[in-house]
Amino acid sequence: MSLQTRITLMFAALLIIVTGFFATFIHSFLLDNLIVQQKKELTLKGQFWIERIKYADDAFEEEDIAELDKLLVSNRKIEVLLLGKKKKVLYTSLPSSNLNEWLQVLERKAEKRKDKNVWIVGGDDYVVVNLGLKNDEKQRLILASPVRGLKEARMELTEKIIVTLLIGAVSAILLSFFITRSMVRPLNRLTKEIKKVHFRRFSEVQLIPARGEIAEVSESVYSMAQELDRFHEIQRQFLQNASHELKTPLMSIQGYAEGIRDGIFVEDAAHKGLDVIVSETNRIKHIVTEITLLAKLESEEDVFYPTTHSATELINRAVERLHPLKLQQNIAILVRTFGEEGILYVDDGKLLQALLNLITNALRHTKEQIEIKIESGKRFVTIDIIDDGDGIPEDLLPHLFHRFVKGKNGDVGLGLAISRAIIERSGGIIEARNGVFTGAIFRITLPLQRCRSQA
Repeated sequence: MSLQTRITLMFAALLIIVTGFFATFIHSFLLDNLIVQQKKELTLKGQFWIERIKYADDAFEEEDIAELDKLLVSNRKIEVLLLGKKKKVLYTSLPSSNLNEWLQVLERKAEKRKDKNVWIVGGDDYVVVNLGLKNDEKQRLILASPVRGLKEARMELTEKIIVTLLIGAVSAILLSFFITRSMVRPLNRLTKEIKKVHFRRFSEVQLIPARGEIAEVSESVYSMAQELDRFHEIQRQFLQNASHELKTPLMSIQGYAEGIRDGIFVEDAAHKGLDVIVSETNRIKHIVTEITLLAKLESEEDVFYPTTHSATELINRAVERLHPLKLQQNIAILVRTFGEEGILYVDDGKLLQALLNLITNALRHTKEQIEIKIESGKRFVTIDIIDDGDGIPEDLLPHLFHRFVKGKNGDVGLGLAISRAIIERSGGIIEARNGVFTGAIFRITLPLQRCRSQA
């Protein structure tokens, strides 16, 4: 059973229960209300007639009786009983066969001194009003309306109410059906898009237009599919690049090994071949080590052991380690600090490795000088590594921190990816852009220790 059908059926069942309850409630209290209203009507008409009549010596004029009959004309039969002194019947519309029963009931009511809304006379229920005349309270005007007529009126009203409720219920159910369909339709389309994700057809996933919470889910599924598609493409490129990076040194090792085995390379050539085999083996070892490190940085949680360190201290340590390399290339590295000393809560070994990778990358592309700016704000420390080289090609910028992406004079293509993973795991971000005139700028933003502790 579809979601739309289930929602519609549940709403219909709830509406039927509520409608049935209210119909029963109205039906049970409607008769009492009709009885009260009928008694008020009879009382008002009787009092109005009593105020206008003229009688004397237990006699009523014919026009008074005619006016009473005219006043009581309605769609329901009303019985009249006028009693004079000593309960003499002055006028009645009751059949003579029922008159004695009425008088006996009136006597019992007088004995109990209670004037209830409903009297039972001859097996029938009546709404009765017993009014005293203005000149003599012993003279009474009794008006009676059969409850049977009120029950018929109640049934008629109940039927109309039920029909109205049923029409309203059917209209509400139809309206809920269309509203539910408009809500469920995006969900059905969204289900199809999720199935595409299940079968790894990420690029085929479309954004389903919707509103409210469903729109949020749709956007989340679409974003997830795009991210999975990008990740899938990165994985595919990673395998291709990794196999390519490993294939070249393996071919060199295989070629020299087979040449030495077959006697093609002897003496100096054989020694040279062995040196190449050792060098390429070290290269493979370096690639595998960096791949393993990158995998740990992106997946494992317990590889970072943070402590408090000064940002300036870490930069100076990185520059000190690269001192021989900068002397060899005759490159100047300037470190400038702005603001207060920024204290970081990081794994110094991991962050030092990220800094070494970035500064080494700058040494590889700079011409004369590298400038490192350290600026401490209220919440973050910003580190800019600026070189005066030719800059980063525009087509390379979006992919610069991906695995095995190498620029000019690049090594393996994992250094920047490792640096990004370390910085992001440290709670920071890294960005790269070209300078206004020349060179590249790598900006690292890391939270201060107090901000991390507050978070």
